[in-house]
Amino acid sequence: MKRRIGAYLVACLAALSVQVVDAHAAPPEPASPLSLAVASADRAAASGLDALAKGPQEQFRRRTVYQGGVPGRRDLFYVSYDRTYQGLPVVNGDAVVATDASGAVLDTVAAPVGGLAVDTTPTLSPAQAAAVARTRLSAVDRVEGTTLSVLAGGHGTLVYETVVAGRKDGVPSRLHVYVNARTGVVEDTVDDVRAGSGTSQWNGPNPLSIDTSNNSTVDDTRPGLRCVDYATNAPFTKSTNSFGNGNATSKETGCADVLWSTQKQWDMMKSWLGRNGIDGNGRGVTVKVGLDAVNAYWTGQQIEIGHNNANQWIASMDVVAHEHGHAVDQYTPGGAGREAGLGEATGDIFGALTEAYANEPAPFDTPDYLVGESINLVGRGPIRNMANPAAVGHPNCWSSSIPNTEVHAAAGPLNHWFHLLAEGSAASPTCDGSTVTGIGIRAAGRVFYNAMLLKTSGMTHFRYRVATLTAAKNLDPTCRQFAAVKAAWNAISLPAQAGEPTCAPVPEGDFSLALDPASGSVRAGGKAQSTVRTTTTSGDPQAVALSAAGQPAGVAVQFAPASVTSGGTSAMTVTTAADVAPGTYPITVRGAGSATHTVTYQLTVSGGEPPTDDFTLALDPTAGSVDPGGAVTSSVATATTAGASQKVSLSASGLPAGATAAFEPATLASGESSRLTITTSPTTPAGTYPVTVTGSGPAVSHSVTFTLTVREGTPGGCAGLTPWSATRAYAPNDVVSHNAHRWTSTWYSTGAEPGAAGSWAVWRDEGAC
Repeated sequence: MKRRIGAYLVACLAALSVQVVDAHAAPPEPASPLSLAVASADRAAASGLDALAKGPQEQFRRRTVYQGGVPGRRDLFYVSYDRTYQGLPVVNGDAVVATDASGAVLDTVAAPVGGLAVDTTPTLSPAQAAAVARTRLSAVDRVEGTTLSVLAGGHGTLVYETVVAGRKDGVPSRLHVYVNARTGVVEDTVDDVRAGSGTSQWNGPNPLSIDTSNNSTVDDTRPGLRCVDYATNAPFTKSTNSFGNGNATSKETGCADVLWSTQKQWDMMKSWLGRNGIDGNGRGVTVKVGLDAVNAYWTGQQIEIGHNNANQWIASMDVVAHEHGHAVDQYTPGGAGREAGLGEATGDIFGALTEAYANEPAPFDTPDYLVGESINLVGRGPIRNMANPAAVGHPNCWSSSIPNTEVHAAAGPLNHWFHLLAEGSAASPTCDGSTVTGIGIRAAGRVFYNAMLLKTSGMTHFRYRVATLTAAKNLDPTCRQFAAVKAAWNAISLPAQAGEPTCAPVPEGDFSLALDPASGSVRAGGKAQSTVRTTTTSGDPQAVALSAAGQPAGVAVQFAPASVTSGGTSAMTVTTAADVAPGTYPITVRGAGSATHTVTYQLTVSGGEPPTDDFTLALDPTAGSVDPGGAVTSSVATATTAGASQKVSLSASGLPAGATAAFEPATLASGESSRLTITTSPTTPAGTYPVTVTGSGPAVSHSVTFTLTVREGTPGGCAGLTPWSATRAYAPNDVVSHNAHRWTSTWYSTGAEPGAAGSWAVWRDEGAC
C-alpha cells in the first residue's frame, strides 16, 4: 500500500459549473460524499494509479462500496474492485481504493497478481470441471455454479471456479474448487466454512427485549436476520411473542439468545463503526440452532449453532458475535483470510466489541476479553483469552510458525495485539517487555474494521500490520492512534514491513497525478501525446519530477517541462521508431516529490505502413495568455499530404478546471481551417497548461500542442485569514478569505469559488473583513 495520496482528480461539486438560467429555479444539489468517493475511485482504477497498475488486457470492475471512518465525525469510503483479464474474472486479483468524504484518495491497495499472460481457450467443459469439484466433498448437497476464470499467480492459470456445498468428514463445507480448464487438475480450494423479549440462560437481565416479527423468531426490522430450528429450517412461533424458558438446552431459548446478541452487534456496528448490517448493505443472515456438534460454524451463507458437552446450545453473546464476525470478514473486500489465525481472531474481536457495547451486568456475559467462558464448551472454561492467550495454551507472540499452527491457537497473536491496542499492557504481558498505552476498545475496533476494508485476497498478519497503520493514520491526524497501533504490533514481536506508512502530526505536502488521455494509438514511426496533470492535495505546492518506465525498445517518452510545481501540467510526447513491433504497451508515468505516485499510459502501436490518406495539423499562434474569465483564440490549419481530401474532426484535451474549448467549425475537410477559442472561468487556477488539439481522420489522427497561460487573478484577502485557493480541498468549518469577505465552508469541496453561482451549498458568507 502507498502512503497518503490526498485528493485525486477531484473536480468537486461539478454542479457548481452549471449556468443558472432561471432565477427562481431550485439551487442545484451538491454532489454527495458517496458519489465523490466513487467518482475518484473509478478514475484511480481506470488510470492504474499507484498499486492499481494493470496490464493492457486487464481492467477493474467496481464491486461494492463500504463506509468506515468515525460515524458523524470523519466519513471514509472504501471502493472494492474485481480485476478481469480479457473479460474473465481474475481470482485473487482484487483491489481497494480508500477516499475521504471530499473524494480525496487516501490509499490504493491491490492483491499482487504478476504479469498475466493466459490462453483463455478451455479444453474442459463446465460440466467436466464440476464433476471434478464434486469429488472434493464426501457428501454434496448442491453445485452452486461454475465460472471460467483466471487464477492469479505467475502468469496466471485458466481455471473453472466451481462452488460445491455439502459436508466433508461430517463437517459443513462450502468449497470453492479451482479446476485447471485445460488439464483437469485441481489447482486450489478455498472453504467458506469457519468453525467457530426472551428468557436466556447466558444473557440478561431477563426478560430480554428483542425485536421479532409476527410472533416468530424473525426480525423484519433487520432484513435477512432470522433464527430457525436446525431440524425444520423454520422459525419458532408463539402466540405470546415471548421466547425461551431460561434453559440453554431449549433451541427456542437458543434463538432468543441469537436475536438478542445479533441485534446488539448490529447496533454496535452502526453506532461505532458506521457499518450497515452484517453484509454492509443492510442485511443479516439466517442462524440455525440445533446442530449436533460440539461447535458452531459460519458456512459462507448461514450460521449453525451446536452444543457444549452439557448439551446446552452455545448461543452466548461472544459465540454468536464471533460467528457473525466471520460473516463480516467474508462481506468485506478480499473476503475471509486464509492465513491461520486471522479469521478466528476477527471473530473474537467482534465478540469483544459486542460485549463492550451491550455492557451486560454480572452474572451474565459481561464485557471482557475471554471467549466462551459462559458456555464452558468442553468443561475447561474459556476457549481463548485475548489478554493473555498463553493462559489457555495459545501463543502470545508472533513467530514464523503461526501460519502453520491450528487456526484457533493461531488467533493468539492477533487477539493479543487487539487487547494491547484497546487496553494497553497494564494487565497483559508484552513479548518484548515494552509498555503499551491503549486507546480504548471503541477506537481499537474502528482501526481494525477500517483495516478490514483495506483487505485484498491473500491477507496475512504482515499485511494487517500495514493496513492497521494506514487505517489509524487516516482516522486520527494527531498520530496518537498510529503510534499505539505500531507499539502493539511491536509488543507481539511482529516486525516492521517494507512500505508501511509513517505518520507526522503536521500533514506533509502531497500531490496527485493523472493523465489526459490515459491511452493513445499510433502507427510505428508516429507520435502520441498526453497531458500530465498534478494537483496539490496537502501542504504547500512542491516540485514534482516526471519520468517514464516500461516503454519497449524504440519508444521514447519526453515531458515538457520535465519538472513541474504541483498544480501544474506537462505535455508528454511518446515517439515510436518505425521498427517498433505492433502491440499494446503499458508505460508507467512516475511523479517524484515528497512522495512518489504513478499512473499507467496504454500505448497501442499498429503496423508502420503509411496511410493511403493523410494530412497535417498546425496552430497559429501556438500559445496564448489570458486572465481568469477571459478567452484566447488560435487558427487551426490542415493540409492534405497523401491521397484525397478527407474529413477531419477536431477536439481538445488537457484544459484546466473551468476552461472550455470550441472549434468553428468542429469538422472540416483537410486543406481547410478552423478557429479555436479557449474560454476560461473566473475560478480557473493560474498556471501554464499544454492543451492537446487533435484532428481525427478516417485513417489517422494527429495532435499539436497549444500552450495556455492563465495569469494570476486578484482575489481579496483579510489579515490573518488564508486566502481561498481553487486547488485546495476544503472540509466543513474551514475558514478562508476571498474578495475581501470572510467565508466558512459548509461542505466538502475543491474548486468551488466562494460567492460564485451555486456556492450556497459550499460556502457561507460571514461578511466583509
